[in-house]
Amino acid sequence: MLGPWTPFFILVVTLLTLLWAQRWITRNLQELGMRWLNDPDVVLILYFVAVLPGVVVHELSHWLMAKVLFVRVSWPKLGPVQRGQSRRVSLGSVRVGKVDRWRAGLIGVAPLLGGTAVILLIGHLVLGVGELAEGMGEQGAGGILDGLGQMAQVADFWLWLYLIFSVANAMVPSESDMATVRPVVIFLGIVAAVLLIVTGVPSISLETVQTVNGIAGFLTSAFVLTLAVNLLFMALIGLMLWVTRWWQGG
Repeated sequence: MLGPWTPFFILVVTLLTLLWAQRWITRNLQELGMRWLNDPDVVLILYFVAVLPGVVVHELSHWLMAKVLFVRVSWPKLGPVQRGQSRRVSLGSVRVGKVDRWRAGLIGVAPLLGGTAVILLIGHLVLGVGELAEGMGEQGAGGILDGLGQMAQVADFWLWLYLIFSVANAMVPSESDMATVRPVVIFLGIVAAVLLIVTGVPSISLETVQTVNGIAGFLTSAFVLTLAVNLLFMALIGLMLWVTRWWQGG
């Protein structure tokens, strides 16, 4: 139905689902922690420790992008901090010097790019996601089961899954990051809308479509792996929360 752009739309749907999963995990982990400990400060510290590798990747991505764009930036600071009257929580931060809107937007979105790169490296170089995809294409469901069995035999398999979980749940740009990205996205959207109105839908070459879909497919493999890991942890968190609610009487 979507034609040649199907891989791109699959990427968008996968990313949106991943964002929903990340928020679900954060919200329910916090509820689980409060039901067990009844101390928001302790819960915050434990959550910070749980996603610490992802926080490191998040802040280093900001720092590295700023360096690449020749923007003054401080070395990352790590640790949970509640800011302002809204009590918004920050798990880490970097101080960026005065910069134009375009570079600020790139610095803001850097954690999503950095987190995706880390997950791709783990997935393809350690867990063999590429071989799993090939097996699925050649053998169908049987190939998937064989590939998953081989993946589970990788040394420190559960550690790698935890790292993917941690990076995935810290790579989404924060509210302050989105404040720098949003104006750029809105401006580009307005420009694209004006061009479509004035010139109509442009003719796109088959080579361009194939290139975009190739990139989309590569990114989708990272997001699908991330979503699969998140679903595994969501099932565990959901079960623990259900048992806790039942034990505490609601």
